[in-house]
Amino acid sequence: MATSHQHKQLVALGVRWVKQQGFAVVASEINAGGSREVADVIGFRSSCSVLVEAKASRRDFLADRLKPERRGTCRGLGLYRFYLAPPGVIGVADLPPGWGLLHAQDARVIDVFRALGNMWPGPGSELQGWAGFQHQVDEAAERGVLFSIARRLTEAQSRRPDRQQLTPQSLP
Repeated sequence: MATSHQHKQLVALGVRWVKQQGFAVVASEINAGGSREVADVIGFRSSCSVLVEAKASRRDFLADRLKPERRGTCRGLGLYRFYLAPPGVIGVADLPPGWGLLHAQDARVIDVFRALGNMWPGPGSELQGWAGFQHQVDEAAERGVLFSIARRLTEAQSRRPDRQQLTPQSLP
């Protein structure tokens, strides 16, 4: 079984990769009410979302593959979905339909299997093979994740001494 240290390293690489792909809102190890999933990494653009599941061991991957969101029996997080693992843990033939594969090697993320380019089109787009990587999204769960991110940001900002917290009494 993978150590939490290995998993944390993969998650950190996943966060960096998602940001490099142009996703401005990125969170890791986040769960929101109404969703069974705990996203290792999730990112949002105005047009779409991406989920990255970090797997440091084959055993962890095989257990994850049994989840209904992976088998396609229910909607899940991420219009685009990827597994991130060290080389040799997951092969392209192991992937659920529509999933991409990234390898973590020497503190870098290598694209193994994904659509070409950095367009990340929205749902239903037929651009250069991207449709084959799109999934049915649980929109309520994604709204919950976005709300959780916004709530955490707001709470962090309100704890800063240089920030005035708005109250009904402070409004003109």
